[in-house]
Amino acid sequence: MPALPLLQNPESYVACTQDLHADAETRDYWIHLFEHHLDALATLPVGERQFQHLDGYRAFADDYLAGLAALRDAPQSWNELTVLALTQYRDRLLRQYGSNDPFHDLKQRENDRALTQLPAVLQEIDRTAVDALPERLARGLFAGNLFDMGSDAAIAAFEKAGDGFAAACARVKPRPWPFDGLDDWRDRLFTGKYDKCLFFVDNAGPDILLGVLPFCRWLLASDIEVVLAANDTPSLNDITVDELNALLERVAEIDPILRDRIRAGQLRLVDSGCTSPLIDLRYLTDACCTEARDADLLVLEGMGRAVESNFHTAFTVDCLKIALVKDEMVARSIGVELFDPIFRFDAVD
Repeated sequence: MPALPLLQNPESYVACTQDLHADAETRDYWIHLFEHHLDALATLPVGERQFQHLDGYRAFADDYLAGLAALRDAPQSWNELTVLALTQYRDRLLRQYGSNDPFHDLKQRENDRALTQLPAVLQEIDRTAVDALPERLARGLFAGNLFDMGSDAAIAAFEKAGDGFAAACARVKPRPWPFDGLDDWRDRLFTGKYDKCLFFVDNAGPDILLGVLPFCRWLLASDIEVVLAANDTPSLNDITVDELNALLERVAEIDPILRDRIRAGQLRLVDSGCTSPLIDLRYLTDACCTEARDADLLVLEGMGRAVESNFHTAFTVDCLKIALVKDEMVARSIGVELFDPIFRFDAVD
C-alpha cells in the first residue's frame, strides 16, 4: 500500500511518536487502559443481548487479557509497541474469534438518532450569522467527536449527555483553545485558496452526521470539492466507507444541498485502507493517494488521527488537525487538559 503523497518528509515519517518500549510509565498506562476497555466491550448492544453473552466472547476475553499480561512482563516481545499496535492487536483477536464488528448495532443506533436531529442542526446553522459560523461549526465538530467508544472518559461523558446536540455544543470549552488556528484558517479560506479538501473522518453517529457533514457543507458552499476518507475495516465506533456510503444516501433524502453536491460528485468518498482509529499514513489505498495528489487542504479529524498518530507530522499542503482530547495521557503528551478542543492549523506558504 502506498504512502500519502502529501507527507512533507516521507523518509522520516513515523506514526505514533510515543514509543512504548522506551517509556515504562506510559506503556503501563496504555496496557491498563486496554485491559479496562473490556468493560465497555462486554456491554455493547448486539441485537437483544450484550456482547459478553455471545458465543466466543469469553474465549476472546481470556486470550486478549493473557496477551496483555504477557506483554506487560515482556514488552520487547513485540517488535513495534505503540498505541496503534495495541489497537491492531485487539481488533485482530476480535476477528479471530468471529467478531468483525461488535460496535455495529451501537453505530446504527447512534446514526439513526443523529439523523433525526440533522434537519434541526442544519436549520440552526443556516440561521447563524456569517461571522459566527466558523466557531459554531468548529464547536459542532468537537461536540460530535465526543462519541468515541475508545475512551473511558468519553464513554462516561457521552452517556451523560442526554440533553441534545445544541447543549453538547454549548458545553465545549470557550476560546481561546490551547491550539486555536480557527481565525487564521478562516481568513485563509475566505481568500479562495482551496479547491479540494481530503478529509479523514472518525466516528459514526453525531460525529460524522452533526459535526463533520455540516462543516463539509460549508466548504462545499465555498466551491471546495470534498473527499471523505473513511476506514476500510471496522474498528471501535469508527465509520467505515461502506457504512458512510449508505448513510449519505439517507442524508441526501434530508438535505437538498448535500444531495445536489453528492450527485454532482463534489462530495464523495474514498476508502482510506485504514483499519484502526489511529492512522499510519504510509499505508493507504491507491485510490486515496490518487485523491490526495491534487488536494490543497488536508483535514485529520479525531483524537486518534489528528493527535495520537500525526500531531507532529508536517505536510506539503495546509492541514487542519481537529479533535476533542478525551484521554489523560494524550492530553499530557501535548500539554493540554482533558476535554480541551484542538483546532490546529498548519499553513504552508
